[in-house]
Amino acid sequence: MSDRRVLGFCWLLAAVFVAVVLTDGAEWLFRVPLGETGLVKQTIAGVALHQLVGAGLAAVIAIVAWKHEEAFAFCLETVQETRKVVWPTKEETRTHTTVVIITSVVIALMLWGFDQVFKRLFSIILSLGT
Repeated sequence: MSDRRVLGFCWLLAAVFVAVVLTDGAEWLFRVPLGETGLVKQTIAGVALHQLVGAGLAAVIAIVAWKHEEAFAFCLETVQETRKVVWPTKEETRTHTTVVIITSVVIALMLWGFDQVFKRLFSIILSLGT
């Protein structure tokens, strides 16, 4: 798959995400000043007005960002650099995961030990005052 297709697919996913967020925002915005019966209930050709506003704003944002040369170049370079990534093998992943788990357990035990020592120390100090 070409870099431009991958970028176009990612751009489409981002536009859908922005549309969902803006649709929810428009619904909230239309509901606040007029209550439950306000602009939220308005429809155009069977589609709620807040959905049209959210999708329209997302489309405008996506088109403007796509036409912005610097943003497009940056995203295209990002896709090209991502293709150069070398993923670890299954064995390397297993080894690194084991190291992380063992290290986490050792540090947790050390923290528990320090906690026990300080708890004992503070109980001794506090008992001296009574």
